[in-house]
Amino acid sequence: MTPADQPGIDPRPLLGEFASDLWFPHYAQGVWGPWSVRIIAMPSARGYWGQVYRMAGTVILSGPVEHGEASWMSIVPMEVESQEIGIAAARGHTVVLGLGMGWCAANVALNPAVDRVTVVERDPQVIALIEALGIVGQLPEEARAKISIVQADALEWRPDAPVDSVQADIWAKFVEPQKWDDVRRMQDNIGAASFYFWGQEMELWRLACRESGGVPDGLDRGEIARLIEGTGVPLVCPDWPDYGDRIVAAAPWWTPRAEGWWA
Repeated sequence: MTPADQPGIDPRPLLGEFASDLWFPHYAQGVWGPWSVRIIAMPSARGYWGQVYRMAGTVILSGPVEHGEASWMSIVPMEVESQEIGIAAARGHTVVLGLGMGWCAANVALNPAVDRVTVVERDPQVIALIEALGIVGQLPEEARAKISIVQADALEWRPDAPVDSVQADIWAKFVEPQKWDDVRRMQDNIGAASFYFWGQEMELWRLACRESGGVPDGLDRGEIARLIEGTGVPLVCPDWPDYGDRIVAAAPWWTPRAEGWWA
């Protein structure tokens, strides 16, 4: 049976007690070159901000990494919560760097403040996977019409028109040594008015730890604003009074355990 012949699986019931207002497409299991989509059992999962939720399972996208295969994206509380800020902040012409499972770009297109979505994906097999699953085709016509997918390297791509916001997710881990270099390189090429990248809270925590020479006691909005200004990138900062507290609560779960990892 080909993926197109399989009945679509709605991932929302698999999320159990975790609730989200975001839209999720139906998926079918299949293999596209080195990439695969699978449905797996998962009794519980931790959200980005630290809370644990009971679940039934998830849809997972696995693909190549440097020394084998790994999960690149899945519909779990951590993935959903770590994309919500950027999706909500998207506006005008939004560039999504990294196609993944397609649901992030789809939710950007569903944001009424967005009028154009350019998705940049390096791997043609990921583009073929999303096309075979009909992810974009499951959207309402108005949202579908906003989306164009470009095969290109996110670190090299340059836009043909001004960009109002960027949603970037091209990494396998929240914290990676070269991540700030990648972000600055992409912003230098794109010149977006605002920028959000997957795991940016953990990378801001890295800067806070580096500055203090250890784990800070807390992180207030003024400190976050100062750290963002120091990056030189127009990062999105949500208007949440507890944003700093959320970062502090999330950091032990998603940053390395090694002493001095932030150096």
